[in-house]
Amino acid sequence: MTLTARPGAPLTAAEVEALALTADGLTAHQIAHRLNITRSAVLDRTAAARTKLRARSTTHAVVLAYRTGQLDLDGPDSVLRKVCVLAEQLYTATHQPRRAA
Repeated sequence: MTLTARPGAPLTAAEVEALALTADGLTAHQIAHRLNITRSAVLDRTAAARTKLRARSTTHAVVLAYRTGQLDLDGPDSVLRKVCVLAEQLYTATHQPRRAA
């Protein structure tokens, strides 16, 4: 864990990035591969975020970061945003009135 992390401090961009990728369902190994860093560095970033947010788990840290406005889960590149757009398109396509032949 990062020794400089203190409860209540704002999250760094690296910590937010690690939490955002976690929210998208990636594992620490996958995040490390995507960011070209070590798995240990990913774990350090999420541990620092947990400390700063006083979270009990990484999942709790994601929720708290979102609630405090430090993590945007609705960004244009988020998996959640893409799923919502696809769900809306599917709904629209399946609920169109049928045309008479």
